[in-house]
Amino acid sequence: MSGKILVIDDEFLILNTVEKALVKVGYHVTSARNMQDLAAALKDAPFDLMITDVHMEDESAENIIARVKETSPSIKVLLMSGSSYKAPADNFIEKPFKLDELREKVRAFLHEPS
Repeated sequence: MSGKILVIDDEFLILNTVEKALVKVGYHVTSARNMQDLAAALKDAPFDLMITDVHMEDESAENIIARVKETSPSIKVLLMSGSSYKAPADNFIEKPFKLDELREKVRAFLHEPS
């Protein structure tokens, strides 16, 4: 596996779980819990994929995506949420999810073989 992934979620448990699940299969993961963390994380740009919670406390997903695209214009975006959210199924994962399901979506996004 390869690829640089940025994970953004204000829930520490989710953030930590996603990061560990992806690092375990060989991805380079940078994580952020808020906009301050995100600013620091962007120093590691560009990223291939961003996985972000739709409902963040201090910022909207749209603003987060726009901010990240400034340093990673071709980044792919995977949205995650524990509440109902209207998004195309291919770029959305509903919490709670199985780690294998997450890894499979990431592989598909990065066009890597299973």
